[in-house]
Amino acid sequence: MKIRRTHSLGIEEARKRADRVAEDLKDQFSVQAEWRGNSLHVEGSGVTGELHVDETHFDLYVRLSFALKLMEGPIRAVIEKTIDEELA
Repeated sequence: MKIRRTHSLGIEEARKRADRVAEDLKDQFSVQAEWRGNSLHVEGSGVTGELHVDETHFDLYVRLSFALKLMEGPIRAVIEKTIDEELA
């Protein structure tokens, strides 16, 4: 799954907002997150992904296990809502 959002926050503020997104996702999906450069790597049971942050974009790439693929629509909706709320 790929999700891309444009922002005008600058890199430092975008990283702060990405941290808040990661906290929300930890609560909702029991994932762990770790920064590597400007990419926040996320991993949990049945899910791995990366949220890359730059001056103007959030680019999220998520790989779901077969079992979670069946719920991709609702999972996508939750993630998009979380990101959109942080970027608003």
